[in-house]
Order: sequence, then structure tokens, then C-alpha cells
Amino acid sequence: MSATRKSLAPPACLMVLALGGCVPSAELAVAPQVLSAEWQQQPETSNIAAPTSDSLGAALGAPELQGLLARAAAGNADVAASAARVSRARAQLGIARAAMLPVVTASAGISETRTDNRGGPVFNFSEGFAGLDVAYEIDLLGGAKAGRNSARARLVAAAFDLDALALVVETEVARAFVQHAALSDRIVLLDRNLAQARELERIIGARLRAGAATRVDLGLQTIQVRQLEAERLRLDEAMIRTRNAMAVLVGEEAPRFALPQSTLADLAVPDIALVQPGELLVRRPDIRAAEARIAAAEGDVRQARAAFLPRLRLSASALGQAATLAGPLGATFAIGADLLAPIFNRGRLRGNLGAAAATQAESVALYRGALLTALGEAENALTAVEQARAREGLLTEIVAEARTTAHLARRQYLEGDADLQRVLDAEQLLVRAEDARAVARQERIEAAIDLYKALGGNPQRESVRPAIALR
Repeated sequence: MSATRKSLAPPACLMVLALGGCVPSAELAVAPQVLSAEWQQQPETSNIAAPTSDSLGAALGAPELQGLLARAAAGNADVAASAARVSRARAQLGIARAAMLPVVTASAGISETRTDNRGGPVFNFSEGFAGLDVAYEIDLLGGAKAGRNSARARLVAAAFDLDALALVVETEVARAFVQHAALSDRIVLLDRNLAQARELERIIGARLRAGAATRVDLGLQTIQVRQLEAERLRLDEAMIRTRNAMAVLVGEEAPRFALPQSTLADLAVPDIALVQPGELLVRRPDIRAAEARIAAAEGDVRQARAAFLPRLRLSASALGQAATLAGPLGATFAIGADLLAPIFNRGRLRGNLGAAAATQAESVALYRGALLTALGEAENALTAVEQARAREGLLTEIVAEARTTAHLARRQYLEGDADLQRVLDAEQLLVRAEDARAVARQERIEAAIDLYKALGGNPQRESVRPAIALR
């Protein structure tokens, strides 16, 4: 048995270290902080509180919506693609972790000789060998650790991206459900007004034949009926489009998808917990994803700087040989250490460092953009919640007055105390007021959904991030 050992002479070590010195620095951008202490639009109502359930469907009081949200979480194509990106990031983290482990390889073989001796064996085994090699690169300057941390941060970012997309899908399904309910209410209102308009058209036609009305009176009412019929067709098309959009969100084929019927009266306006602007940093998954990407980019910068410095690699090998399979075994062992440093590729290393630093600055800028967008969305949602509530109250009063006016105008016309134009004006005003009130109710519920989304959803919402961070 023999053993060999090789090492670098001290002068060679000093020369390599000198060649690896003078590592370029990289200036990192700093992520901004939230300076706003409170919202400009402070709610005037006192009923803004936390929902009693972590489900948006439960907050809206719609069991049918809860079922659709569950189907969307399981079947949405974009959510499935985002989940696959999380799996890819997890695999890349495994690769980065494996780079810090020793590399072990094994080899074995035999050789044989064919003979023409008729009295002996056809094949003679002449030699056999087996070997084992172990190589390990010591992470003296933290380059491999920085790469592993970058991969972990990208996994966390991918997980938060999945959370953010799931929140978008959840709120879009809820919005489509509310829109479908509003269209159902508007069609019911329109059908009722259309029936009344057709009845008035019939009465005017009878009065025309009796000489108590003019052809102009009948023509004006006929135009009113046709306009309502055209609006009915438009609402029917909107219903179909809403149903098909919901099918895409849920992840099902539109021709086979059926949306349950609902009305705005079946839906409650959810009460959303109001938080301060600074809390968006921990509540919004898109901001958390952008923050994780900053950490990943900083790890890339550290890894690029570490590439300028020498690397220490340890290796060991063992080889066993036998002249014949039954013969004695001879063994050879070798242990070595290599100190490697870049000499002629510093231009490429500088380029890598510059690209990593630019990516880090970009990630900070994207983080700032995500933060500003989140604050703007929350302010808009708060404004929409208050304005929609006020509009619904005003339109409720208008509908009540318009209904009374239309009833009186119709009675006066039939009794001969008013002309047809007054009746038409009153009927049109009632139709517009009732439709506007239904739209205002829809907008009020949608504003609450937008506020839910802008504030990052419910904090009790299950996230994939904690489980990933611990792995």
C-alpha cells in the first residue's frame, strides 16, 4: 500500500492570494420605508371591522360563492402555473444546497482475456479494480452560502407570488359573482318596466282607435318599448360574458359551466378590517415577494464578489487493484488540497458583479413601485367604499320619489289631467333611477372587495410561505 500527499508551497499560496486580492466593491440600493402614518381618506362609518371568517365568500354571505372560490383555487390555470414555479424554485434551492456538499464518485471494473485453449476456460479474468474519490470545496468566503441564500429567497418570492395570484383570483371570482347578481337584478327591473311600457303602449293604441290619442303619442311609446327591448338584449349579452369569464377563472370549460343564480339582496356588504399604511409591508404578498427578490439579488452580489477570491478544494481518493479475482488486493490512497484563484478572467467576473449589482438596484426599484401601487390602491379603495355608500343612499331616495311620480303621472294621464310626455319622462326617470341604484349597490360591494384585496386579504388566510421558509 502506498500513500501520496501534495500541497502548495507557502510562496505559491502568497502569490495566488495576491492575484485574488483587490476585489471590486458594489454599491447596493436601499429599500424605501413607508412614511405615511395614516390614510388621507378616513372612513366615516364605524362598521369597519375584521370579517368573522377567513373566506371572502362567507364575508359576502354567499355559500354559492364559497364553492366557486374553492373550485377556482383548485382549477385555475394561472394558479397551477404559479404553483409549478414554486416547485421549480424549490428544486433550484436543492441544487444550491448540493453545491455545498462533498462530491463522492465510485468506480469499479474488471478485464478479461479470451483464449483458444480447448481444455481450459474460454475467458480468463486478468485484473479487477475499485476506486472511490471524494472532493470538497471549502466555502471560505461564503460564495456558496450566498448562492444558497439567494435560491432560498427566490423560493420565498415564488411562494408569495402564488399567494398574490391566489388573492387576485379570489377577488376576481367574487367580483364576477357580484356582477352576475347585479345583472340579474337589472334584468328583473327591466322586465318589469318593459311589461309596464308594453301595457301603456296597448292603452295608447286603444285610445288612438277611440280618437282620444294621437299617432305621435303611440309612436313615442313604441320607441320607448323598443329602447327597453334593446337594453334587455345588451344585458343578456353581458350575463353570458360574465358567466364565460367566471368559467375561465374557475378553470372549467365555458360550454359546460353553469353559474348559480343570485341577487344583490342575497349578498352582504363585507366589513373589512382597516390597517395602517405601514402594515401593508407584511400583509401584501406582492410586497413580500418584491422584498424577497431584493434579498435574492443581494445574495447574487455577494456570490459575484466571492468569485474574485481564491477557492480551497480538498480531495481524497482510494484505488484498490487485484491481479486476479482471487488474488491479493493492493490499495493506493491519495489526499490533496488545491488553492484556485482567477487570473485571466477578471473581466468576465467584473461583468458578472456589475450585472448582479444592477439587478439588485432593479429589485429595489420594483419594490418601491409595488409599495407605491399598494398604497394608491388602498387609498382608492377607501374612497370608493365611502363614495359608493353615499351614492347608494341618495339613489334609494331618488327611486322612492321617482316611483311615486311615475305612478301619479300615469294616473293623471289616464284621467285626462296630464299629457303623455309627462308620463314618458316619469317612466324613463324611474327606469334610470332603479338601474342606477342596482349599479350603486354593485359598486359598493365591489369597493369592499377591492379594499379587501388592497389590504392584502384576510391575515388568517393560509399561506404556503411559512412551510417553505422552514424547509
